This record gives sequence, C-alpha cells and structure tokens, in this order.
Amino acid sequence: MGRVSGKFIAPYQKPEVPRFNCPKERNRLNIEDFRNGNYPITRNLFVITKQNNQIDQQVGEAYANWLLTNEGQELIEKSGFVRIR
Repeated sequence: MGRVSGKFIAPYQKPEVPRFNCPKERNRLNIEDFRNGNYPITRNLFVITKQNNQIDQQVGEAYANWLLTNEGQELIEKSGFVRIR
C-alpha cells in the first residue's frame, strides 16, 4: 500500500514473521514510515477541550500536554498507536 501507484509501503520492518509464528513472535512496525507520513493509512489523535477559561479547559490542556510527555507517549504506544516523540 502506498500513495503512489506501484510503490508499496510495508507496515512492518523486514524480515517479516510468518503468520504461523504469530502470536509467539510479532512483526515489528515500520515506525519511520508511519512518522514521516509515507504510510498512507494513518490518523491523528485529537484532544478536544472546552475553551471556557475554567477548570474544564485547564484539565483538558493539562491532559493534552501530558500525552506529549514520555509517560503519555508510552501509554499511546501500549494502546496500539505509534508514538510521535
């Protein structure tokens, strides 16, 4: 799969693990192509916050900032997403 016809961008790094070896051994994600935008099936993770200058806004902004920390990025990765940092 790729953005240009005939150019395949693999979601996994080589060598790929044969299906019969899963789930004991897993394929490694092609993280670089996810991060640089080469892999075409990606999505952004959005955090929506109230803009009311009250505690709701402060909590939402704190949560969004926390997601960008190392701890937040680890949680994102454990959830099956590719970390951006």
